[in-house]
Amino acid sequence: MSDPRFERVVTALGNLARPFAIYVTSAASAVGVVIVALRVENGNDGAIFFGAVGVLIGLLIGARAAENINSAKQSAKVEIAKAQNSTGGE
Repeated sequence: MSDPRFERVVTALGNLARPFAIYVTSAASAVGVVIVALRVENGNDGAIFFGAVGVLIGLLIGARAAENINSAKQSAKVEIAKAQNSTGGE
């Protein structure tokens, strides 16, 4: 068995790192969009970059939402099992 303190630290770091990664990626993408807008000569290059940025940010946010949904489902299953065990398994 691992140390519960270690598990709490790992969980806390994971909970902190995930949103931080989304914020940093979003900020870097925003800076990138401005730089590309200043340097391109036609709108096609900028549009392609902007579309790629939108897809990346959408995937990050979608993955986080899917993780939250799966976590909520798992928590609900645990609570249902606890309720069934406390009532005699009906």
